[in-house]
Amino acid sequence: MKPITYKLESYYGRTRAYPIAQEAILFCQLTQSKTLTAGSVGTIKGLGFLPVDRDGYEIDPKELY
Repeated sequence: MKPITYKLESYYGRTRAYPIAQEAILFCQLTQSKTLTAGSVGTIKGLGFLPVDRDGYEIDPKELY
């Protein structure tokens, strides 16, 4: 799977994943969202991409708001 990089940020205890890579920005535009949603993680993986944070760790959809 090809990794796609997102920046994780927490505000008031809610973690959000902001797109960094060009592919990540395009996925957010397709879903009409500014951040990666928990529901879209499975879809992105199904297309052969792996959402990761800046350190290269896979993003767990359970930790996203």
